[in-house]
Amino acid sequence: MEHRASKMLTKLLYEKGGDRNMPLVPLWQNWDMVMGEELAELGRPLGHKNRTIIIGAEDNMAQYELSAQTYEILERVNAFLGKDMFDTVQVELMQGRESLDNMTMPTFEQARPKIPPRPKDLGNLEHILDPDSPVTRCYKKYVAMYDGEKKSKS
Repeated sequence: MEHRASKMLTKLLYEKGGDRNMPLVPLWQNWDMVMGEELAELGRPLGHKNRTIIIGAEDNMAQYELSAQTYEILERVNAFLGKDMFDTVQVELMQGRESLDNMTMPTFEQARPKIPPRPKDLGNLEHILDPDSPVTRCYKKYVAMYDGEKKSKS
């Protein structure tokens, strides 16, 4: 069952074009290096649609300059990706949008929920609970969560 689900998800990802998006993350992360100082100063990555890369410019002058450099941009981007993934460049005004090279994904530590303070009498109920009960197993895991937290802080 697990193997079939994995295969179905892979197929869905491929059909929706997800496999084409994966190599773009390093492109966004290395935008300054790929574009070089001059081009990176003029435009920031906003995304893509099919075979068009979308770059944002802060003002009309930068937009004009980037539009004149589309061949250079395509050459640099496709060379970095190792294949001709894009064949057109669309330059838009940023208008307050955040560029993809500035976005950060939350780390595990940032996303980890805070554990509330340990209840005062936690762990004192095990002697009255049925040892074969799912509730007891859940309660033991709850107690163990706090015990593990105590060990990691020491």
